[in-house]
Amino acid sequence: MNPTARDIDSKTEWSPRNPVHKKTPGAVPGVPVDLSYSVDQNGSLVTLPPAQWLICFVPGLRKQWWHPFVNAKHKHVFAMRPLDTANWILIEPWWTRVMVTVLSSVDAVKFLRWGACGDVLRVREAVPGRGNQARGWSNCAVLCSFILGRASHTWTPHGLYRQLCREEDVKHENVEDLIIEQFTSMADKASADALRLDPEAIAAPLETVLTHLGRNIVFAVMDPSILQLGRTAVIEAERFPRATRVYSERLITPAIATLTRILQDASARGDIKVQSCQRAASEFIAMLRGNMHLEVVMELREPPCAAEVDARVNAVVSGFLRGVATKKASGNKSFRNSARDESTNRNALAG
Repeated sequence: MNPTARDIDSKTEWSPRNPVHKKTPGAVPGVPVDLSYSVDQNGSLVTLPPAQWLICFVPGLRKQWWHPFVNAKHKHVFAMRPLDTANWILIEPWWTRVMVTVLSSVDAVKFLRWGACGDVLRVREAVPGRGNQARGWSNCAVLCSFILGRASHTWTPHGLYRQLCREEDVKHENVEDLIIEQFTSMADKASADALRLDPEAIAAPLETVLTHLGRNIVFAVMDPSILQLGRTAVIEAERFPRATRVYSERLITPAIATLTRILQDASARGDIKVQSCQRAASEFIAMLRGNMHLEVVMELREPPCAAEVDARVNAVVSGFLRGVATKKASGNKSFRNSARDESTNRNALAG
């Protein structure tokens, strides 16, 4: 026997095979003991910091018989807040249920635009709260006050609005700033994905680089979320002019800047000859978008399939290089329009 061996007290050094749990004060039979021990001071299994909610007081989307009896701008109220740069949580009381869902940035912008028709307040929820379930009629104002943990005694959205406005830490939100934030995050992500170039791609022949970027740019501007962003930018151009400029400044301008640097390098090598690389880059992107992008934005046609995008990009790159390539570069295979005839290029560009 090992002289260093000793007896092990199973009660203190490890749990027995069939432990007998002692009763925990306040524990409920059938509930695991570890969960009972995990409850915090507010009676919750998890301890989270109080969240900041956007409480949107809005007019109705459709006329209802009771609308003349309530405030013109505050006929309904709902709550929403961002989860991250791409998703929002929405809590909207209906007549028949409470809709709790996660919205994409595109759908969140719709609700923010609705909020802009009334008033939007940024409110910090109270934890554990001072609300009461014994409120009777659970309409939108009552449910939103309960979400915020407020001891409210009003049954109208406008009454809740006046109550919240009396609190010192509640502030009015500029909806245009919120929309700009969403537009910026969407456009920046699309731009970063489309303009990403690894070292191998940069070192490739100019035709290959332009084709790679061209495909990415077309797919980016034809993405459903970016198309919806563009439509919203047009619709809200008068009401939110700063938000509208985000579409151009954060999506199109970076693409022109990236292409300008690529064309400047090609010009320095003697592959192309242009008076202005920036203007040439702008015209290249205009050729990529063409009437096809406008028709898709106006919903006159469906977005192009991958084969159609490839045909268009190949035609644009071929036509562009024929216009800017030097004689020295024209003899290089990478600048030739291999296996593509002029009629195919014209048909692709006509889209």
